[in-house]
Amino acid sequence: MAPRVVLTDRAWPDLAVEQGVFDAAGLELVTGPATAGNAAEIEALIQTNDPAAIMTCWAPVSAAAIRAAPKLRIIGRLGVGLDNIAVDEASARGAWVTNVPDYCVEEVSDHAVAMLLAHFRGVARMDRETKSLRWNPAGVRLARVRELTVGIVGFGRIGQATARKLAAFGCKIIVVESSRLAMPFGIEQVMLSGLQERADAIVLHVPLLDTTRGMIDDDFIAACRRRPFLVNVSRGGLVDNDALLRGLGSGMLSGAGLDVIEGEPSPPAGILSHPAVIATPHVAFLSDVSLIELRRRASEEVVRVLGGQDPLHACNRPVGAATPNPAGFDRGVASEIRVMEGPIGPIVVKRALPRLKVAAEWLSDPSRSLVEAAALETMAGIIGRDAVPKVLWTDPSRHEFAMELVPPRLRNWKQDLLTDRVDLRTAARAGQLLGQLHAGSGRRDEIRQHFADRRFFEELRIAPYFTRIADRNPDLAPQIDVIVRGMDMRRQALVHGDFSPKNILADGSDVVLLDCEVAHWGDPRFDVAFCMTHLTLKALRRNAGSAAALTAASLQLLDSYRQSGPAILDGDLIRILGCLMLARLEGDSPVDYLKDLDVPATKRIAVHLIVDPFARNEIGIPIPETSS
Repeated sequence: MAPRVVLTDRAWPDLAVEQGVFDAAGLELVTGPATAGNAAEIEALIQTNDPAAIMTCWAPVSAAAIRAAPKLRIIGRLGVGLDNIAVDEASARGAWVTNVPDYCVEEVSDHAVAMLLAHFRGVARMDRETKSLRWNPAGVRLARVRELTVGIVGFGRIGQATARKLAAFGCKIIVVESSRLAMPFGIEQVMLSGLQERADAIVLHVPLLDTTRGMIDDDFIAACRRRPFLVNVSRGGLVDNDALLRGLGSGMLSGAGLDVIEGEPSPPAGILSHPAVIATPHVAFLSDVSLIELRRRASEEVVRVLGGQDPLHACNRPVGAATPNPAGFDRGVASEIRVMEGPIGPIVVKRALPRLKVAAEWLSDPSRSLVEAAALETMAGIIGRDAVPKVLWTDPSRHEFAMELVPPRLRNWKQDLLTDRVDLRTAARAGQLLGQLHAGSGRRDEIRQHFADRRFFEELRIAPYFTRIADRNPDLAPQIDVIVRGMDMRRQALVHGDFSPKNILADGSDVVLLDCEVAHWGDPRFDVAFCMTHLTLKALRRNAGSAAALTAASLQLLDSYRQSGPAILDGDLIRILGCLMLARLEGDSPVDYLKDLDVPATKRIAVHLIVDPFARNEIGIPIPETSS
């Protein structure tokens, strides 16, 4: 008998998406009524069908319902919040709980912004009045949106998208965030009391938990000083309905935009009829695109788990489930990396080490962890949130920070290359992202100021690479000194500092960048040369079965960089490449496949690049023609 999936309820008229996914996987789909039943009705539905998987939209999946399904392996939430699922019971019974955390980020943030604009520009109220034949422009008081201070409670994916969109209107954004998140430039993190003191509008982007239920109560509203407009697009239970009405009646709140209301689908009439309330029927998540994405991805998680794999978006850790390794993370030499359980699934915690794990005495201030966390968030703003892990919190006292676990389908690019799995799409995307990082940061004075300190770059790159090979090759020391001084003179962009295949996770053109603890404002040539060093040395291995493919990957990366980045493919870049190649042979951190290289021959190539970079084609280095 095929494993059975029970869909408890849904907010769409057909089952074509779900049925297509499950038919292809050989799973049987059983559906309850479209409208969510009560707990007892759901328990009966589950007990009757004994499913291996439950998918739920709004229906309550209680502990009793979970106990009634001994074969249960996954509960898939068709949405983000988990307040309708007994997660602890699922974990105890060995079942995964999943959600689709980012399917409606744009829609919900759009909805929040739309409600705010509708209020402060009077759109909703004037629409009602005008259609009632009350033409009264003189009686309207409207706000200039760019003068508003907007407070956001909760700064996850949706909160960040809302902030980005409101910032484009010129609003001042202040954020209450409990997880010590590294804030993007221009956004201020405040205590809740600070938000109540300063906000003209308050937007809720937090889950419904025991600690957040009824958080907008009489005391909260009484502490607000600027008659804020309240926007709730998260969960109705965050707001005490009676307190809301009292706040509106007293004038402590200027209005409310509510997509969710406690008591829905039949919320209090007094709220729906209040003239200062803009209400929509729990549709902020909805668009033609988001709904299809939600249904497909939630169904695919079920197929994934029933097929014996871990889910991509786990919200718990079932009893008996193995603790995941950080997907694709190379342990490296400079940090300690571990996986921990976070509020919504596993997270990666990275702690910088004061002494690196190499034979040489290699020391560096571990406070560089704060630089890395800030760089990741800055990079997200330049090259996109999907291209770097999201930073969750920082702990300066322990020199560590936490970030989201990268999806396990992304593999470490270095390991792929060493096993002759060369995907040119990855090379193209890596080059494009690096070019975008350099070009996008080069015009940002605030980034230049924030990352002006090159101390960690000096400790972890200049001293153990350039200085060391100069000490060991005195005849090259003058040229190496000129190369180092040249990099210092050409500081024009945010430099990743460790842009190598081991710090790139990829699945084709889906690429995530890691490990930027030596990020600094510097010469972008260093990043390009650093990555080219690794690709070139891998191609020069004696046993490299994909030398031609690696060469093609090098050229692809450089071509993509040329199209998106600044014009830096020149002789100075080639000289830096030569130094880095020599450093990976004779420096404090040699490549881990040194035994596979003809070291004397490879050194001759590196020296040639340092001394005479324009003769590189004579020795087969895969660098395209440069501009100087």
